[in-house]
Amino acid sequence: MIVAKRMMRNPLFVDENDSMKKAMDIMKEREIRHLPVMKGREKLVGIVTERDIKQASPSLATSLEIREIYYLLDKVKVKQIMTRRVYTVSSNASIEEAALIMREKKIGCLPVVDGGKLVGILTETDILDAFLDSLGVHGPGYRVELALPNKTGILFEVLKLIKDFDANIVSVASASHEDPGMKILILRIETKNYKMLKAALKKSGYEILSAD
Repeated sequence: MIVAKRMMRNPLFVDENDSMKKAMDIMKEREIRHLPVMKGREKLVGIVTERDIKQASPSLATSLEIREIYYLLDKVKVKQIMTRRVYTVSSNASIEEAALIMREKKIGCLPVVDGGKLVGILTETDILDAFLDSLGVHGPGYRVELALPNKTGILFEVLKLIKDFDANIVSVASASHEDPGMKILILRIETKNYKMLKAALKKSGYEILSAD
């Protein structure tokens, strides 16, 4: 799955010379936590986050009146509080690549840039939705988690067994096992013969870690 399939196209943004208050108002109205910052509507120069705004906002213990606070917020420019180092991704990159960048850099979103142009934005929620969709969580079927020997052809053996029970495989995923000689296989299966299938898996020597 590529980023283009999951990103929000034509994302909202602010200009670097817009006020901090404007950025705050947009975030509150649209219920978002990140805004790309542009220079002259052409060049991506930063990103302003909910965290940036909180850090730059007056303390709750301030003695300023509300009108004075709003006055100050209207005077502060986005470029004064934005995060200048922006990590980006292309629309043709894989979701896995984008997720890895966000995890390693500990960031909550990635502006999507093609040919120097901002074309979208990808957030943590988009990544999570893609993950849930790939696992078929919202679809029909039963979830089975197996511990299998990490050897060539083992997946084919399991799928061949499942086919004999007239089962439809909704999704397939794998995960590492504490034993390097093993792998964890996670399947979502749609079948009318679920109990019989579980029994057959156990009889064939496959360790069922969980089944629901």
